[in-house]
Amino acid sequence: MKRSLSRVRQPAAFTLVELMITIAIAAILLSIAIPSFSTMLGNNRLTARANALLTALNFTRSSALTQNISTRLCPLGAAGSATCGTDWRTGWIVTTLPATGAGVLLQSQQAGARDPLLSPVAINGVTPVSIVFDTRGLASTQSNFILCDARGSAYARSLQVLATGYAQLGSVPGTALWGGVLTCP
Repeated sequence: MKRSLSRVRQPAAFTLVELMITIAIAAILLSIAIPSFSTMLGNNRLTARANALLTALNFTRSSALTQNISTRLCPLGAAGSATCGTDWRTGWIVTTLPATGAGVLLQSQQAGARDPLLSPVAINGVTPVSIVFDTRGLASTQSNFILCDARGSAYARSLQVLATGYAQLGSVPGTALWGGVLTCP
């Protein structure tokens, strides 16, 4: 008598039901993760731009102190030039301000196409055209700035430069360091 030795075969693939359940769970997880990821990217862009401006302000001040010459942070004019522009949204430059002669370009930061917009805020009707630090590290005037992106005022960041030369970033999005709610231009 011969016995047939047949094995019971185990399925080697997923069933259609298992595959559909896996795809449904993945779709639900992605629908939750993608908006959060977009918000995180927007927040990181704002923070990076604010930190870049804060770093430029600190560099401008420390250059004035270490080189014993007045220095200035102002809107970017022509690329590679030590000439100031008029629009803070294009970027900024750091230059020396000698008593005579032309200033020297120390640093330049051009805004990218996707960078948040930088806008100066008028204080007592005066909008800062540039920020000058003297040889003692004091700023020529107090200056306030707002950084905004397409999401609006609720996500905006504030930056303030005091007359003492101290620069600081607002820690709460949508709220100004100088009090009140931020409004994007």
